[in-house]
Amino acid sequence: MANDKVKYKAAVIGCGRIGCGFDDDPKRKNIATHAKAYQILPNTELVALCDIDEKKLEEYGKKFNVNTYLDYKELFSTEKIDILSICTLNFTHLPIIEEGLRRKEQMGLKAIFCEKPIADSLGNAQKIIDLCEKNKVLLIIDHQRRFDPFHNNVRDYIRSGKLGKIQQATFYYSAGISNTGTHVFDLLRFFLGEVDWVSAFKSEIISPNESDPNLDGFVKFKNGGICSLQACSVKDYMLFELDILGTKGRIKILNSGFRCEYYSIKESEYYSGYLDLQQDNIPFQFDTPRDYMINAIKHIVSCINEGKQPLSVGDDGKKALELITAFHLSANEKGKKIYLPLSDQDTYLNSK
Repeated sequence: MANDKVKYKAAVIGCGRIGCGFDDDPKRKNIATHAKAYQILPNTELVALCDIDEKKLEEYGKKFNVNTYLDYKELFSTEKIDILSICTLNFTHLPIIEEGLRRKEQMGLKAIFCEKPIADSLGNAQKIIDLCEKNKVLLIIDHQRRFDPFHNNVRDYIRSGKLGKIQQATFYYSAGISNTGTHVFDLLRFFLGEVDWVSAFKSEIISPNESDPNLDGFVKFKNGGICSLQACSVKDYMLFELDILGTKGRIKILNSGFRCEYYSIKESEYYSGYLDLQQDNIPFQFDTPRDYMINAIKHIVSCINEGKQPLSVGDDGKKALELITAFHLSANEKGKKIYLPLSDQDTYLNSK
């Protein structure tokens, strides 16, 4: 049974953009960081921050008026923590989670909210999943659009068959196949189902992060649809847009999900005897606040209170990482088809 009076103590490890910094942007209209969401929601209390950057830690410690730690081990040995947010580089996720779970009883740890990608290898991702399951601690991966009503409405519309059989899709993205690609691949699975194979190539568009390149390619779904991924330069503009063409219509998700267009099939205005796609009213609710982070934290609280399965579990994080890995493997083989699931669990990937 839900207990709306319980207030869960939360800590954030990693005071970078998603941990603390995004809300410094005056153009952002919605809460975009773990720290701020914990601070303002009635069922959570931000008690501590941790980062290896002393200057950043001091800045946000004062902003949020909480205890600060340079070492997460000291944090774990000192604080009572119900919900732990991990907003650090992907190769640090496993050791932080291992240490946190060793201190589980002392802290009272109930849930881990982990940034994407889940880990730096599929093998380490599985270790994280197994450890959280063994210790009965919820593991939620921050694929934010899963917590958003609009994106759930799109999913329901597609899964209901109202868009018809998916013929083709195109995803335009920027800023790296791991950094942005994890959201790309998770959203494709969320909308279109499991993947059969991928084929990828090194993009001529250079990523600003040498260890996280841009890759172009194709994703073939088990249900028959296919999606092309095309990278653009984030130095010119940020881009996260998906165009889905079904046999009964078309959905375009634009401007990182803040805009949407829908096209229905009608008699052509230009050619007799032909049908074409014409922009129409969106047939599902679109005008909802994009409170990704607020919705995610509320969802975590409800999962703790009611014993519900999270919308973005460890396996979802691993499958997104598997697709990133498959893209790398294919690109290294000049577009060779790579079928899923992967047997290779030890390819290591760096990301932000």
